Amino acid sequence: MLRPAHLLRYDRLATVVSEHPLILTTVVCLLWSLIGLVGHDPWKSEEAVLTGMLAHAENAPIWSEIVISEKFQIAGPLFYVISSGFIRLFENVLPLHDAARLSMFVWLTLTFIFVSCTAKELWGKTQQWVAPLLLAGCSGLLVKSHQLSTETLLLAGVSILVYGLALAPRRSIAGGIFVGLAISILCLGSALHNLAYVLLCSVLLVIANTRYRTSRFLTSLGIALIVAASFIALWVGVLYATDPELPTMWGHNASEAALDAFSMPSISRVIYPISILPWFTWPTWIFVMWSLWIEGREGIKRKELQLPLALWVTSSLIICMQPINSEAQLIPILIPFALLGSIAASRIPRSGGNALYWFSIMSTIFFIVAAWVYFSASYFGFPERLAEHLFRLQPGYAPGHRPLLIAAALLVTLFWFFLLFNIKRHPERSITMWTLNLTVCWTISVLLLFHWIDGRKSYKTVFESMAESINTQYNCVIAQVGPAQRSLIHYHASIATTDVYEERDGKVCDYLIHQDQWDSQNTIGLPWLLIWEGGRSGDKSERYRLYKRELD
Repeated sequence: MLRPAHLLRYDRLATVVSEHPLILTTVVCLLWSLIGLVGHDPWKSEEAVLTGMLAHAENAPIWSEIVISEKFQIAGPLFYVISSGFIRLFENVLPLHDAARLSMFVWLTLTFIFVSCTAKELWGKTQQWVAPLLLAGCSGLLVKSHQLSTETLLLAGVSILVYGLALAPRRSIAGGIFVGLAISILCLGSALHNLAYVLLCSVLLVIANTRYRTSRFLTSLGIALIVAASFIALWVGVLYATDPELPTMWGHNASEAALDAFSMPSISRVIYPISILPWFTWPTWIFVMWSLWIEGREGIKRKELQLPLALWVTSSLIICMQPINSEAQLIPILIPFALLGSIAASRIPRSGGNALYWFSIMSTIFFIVAAWVYFSASYFGFPERLAEHLFRLQPGYAPGHRPLLIAAALLVTLFWFFLLFNIKRHPERSITMWTLNLTVCWTISVLLLFHWIDGRKSYKTVFESMAESINTQYNCVIAQVGPAQRSLIHYHASIATTDVYEERDGKVCDYLIHQDQWDSQNTIGLPWLLIWEGGRSGDKSERYRLYKRELD
């Protein structure tokens, strides 16, 4: 080691990190999962819709709301129950959206645990800690998994499913229990149509692998059905105890949503996922390709390799048969990628490993420097030209007083620099450093930049300002806005809106909220009178207008 770099080497720490890589993996995955879950408002995404639903469900029996309203079928009852539990647990210290978002930590932790267990079951101890690092290192997983989303429950369910299937040929009872738990999470946690992962993957394994054409696997499937049926029966029993008609209503709504989820694939549905996979799965896809290359045709015939391949094919088919609204729907494909990529972890060419190692270090240095410069501009006003640019992007931004966050970011930066010299050279070092560096960049982003980003993306001040122009006594409010904005109006302004004209007891709606563009010349005429308009700070696209009905 070049001097004076040896002064930053602490031999005891370097030995622990190199001889016990699972410890570093556990710490990195826990920090990766936890950082970024609290401290910002809901943004315009699925998170906004789910936050509005949770806020609405807080005022009514949660199972009734889930069953009666078809819009609640965006997620399963398990999602609402667990999220509401976290809301009740942290209601005195955290706002509703932060408390609900903390529930994602549970599902992310379960995902990493079962991916690790699956890799150990299939290949051994090295892959046990490499596979979760490859999963956490995927660029596409970072932002979406730290928002309130049903995709995180789907990810956990699929990870438990693949572990159960890996375990079933050797331990049929335990494998069946885990497959049954996975079915319960997929059915009650995300959406009923995600049971396709269980059906398709099981069929492919039976076709391709003799280990799954035995009575032991049939026993595992029988146990899985019993476990899943027990959890579903428990949920149905809760519904029946509330109202005997609710189980039928829930079954009808869930099955209708499942049937509408799939359709024949089109060219655009195939092209779009393929076009974003390179960056979404970066850099894991490199290890996947190398794993398949070194295994060759004979390797594909290996029984251990066929399980992640079957899950890869299953995920690809399901993705192509669904309308892709966002890249987050590709998240399940990351699990087979992490498992396959872990094979090549110790056999990647030294030149390739060194290239990824130095690329991750140089890009992290660049990002850390840029983050501190941008933070300095937004917080201290230096450098001045950059500060002026940031304040033009977000007029009226208030930096606040955040000494603890600044101190934490400084400690993270210094500790990362110290840790660089305490990770010894080994074949898997490039993977370790990539995920570690990604976690550090994410942590510094949350500590230094999220305050400015949240001020730009949050709708709180917009809708609270709009609510001040609405009288407390009104019949109803019509909202011609997107589903995310409708939920945030309800959450931030405590205004329940409707998207259709309503007449209640001979009375009509008093207010109309309309969303358009700032450069739009459209106006709404009589009987509506414009009383307020606004938008997010610095947002030159979305404009919101509030109209009041003129009295005859």
